[in-house]
Amino acid sequence: MEAVGVLGLVVVVLAWVFFWVWDSSEGMKSQEQVGLLGSGSRTLLVIAHPDDEAMFFAPTVLGLARLRHQVFLLCFSAGNYYNQGEIRKKELVQSCDVLGIPPSRVAIIDNRAMMPCLS
Repeated sequence: MEAVGVLGLVVVVLAWVFFWVWDSSEGMKSQEQVGLLGSGSRTLLVIAHPDDEAMFFAPTVLGLARLRHQVFLLCFSAGNYYNQGEIRKKELVQSCDVLGIPPSRVAIIDNRAMMPCLS
């Protein structure tokens, strides 16, 4: 009967050691992943229209900013459908600034030849 108690204690100790080692390795894996996507990494976000950064990608941009990425944004339209291109450009730059993308990292390509539906 005493042997069963000792055996049970050994199993509990071995299980504890196993989970402690496993938890430590998971912690190291997470640190490695943060190292791969950490400070100094650069990300280019390519969008079709102004406001796509806020409507579709805001959580991603904020998450990358939290990881201290340098996020750059390239927009392939000025949003000039109703002759509001200049207003939409300003709104895009302001939106990016709120999301943590400085104006110096925002580029807008306003080329009608790239828009077959508008040519």
